[in-house]
Amino acid sequence: MSFSQPLPTARFFCEECGKETRFLAMHVARSVAGVSRTTIYYWIQRDWVHCRELPSGRRVICFESLSSRAAKSDGAEAALV
Repeated sequence: MSFSQPLPTARFFCEECGKETRFLAMHVARSVAGVSRTTIYYWIQRDWVHCRELPSGRRVICFESLSSRAAKSDGAEAALV
């Protein structure tokens, strides 16, 4: 994936990756992966992407796992219909 502008991210330790990584807000993650919010949640439920819940209750998505998953799916929506 290549981006023309820097992504708004926060750095946290990702337990699943075992290292500090960038995390994206849900709306940014959807845009980056080119999929719907439902697909992101589908991936989270199956542990295909890593997320972290903030004290506010919002979820942020691990960029490393997201970029890996998006590459595997080639940006196509998982069969959710």
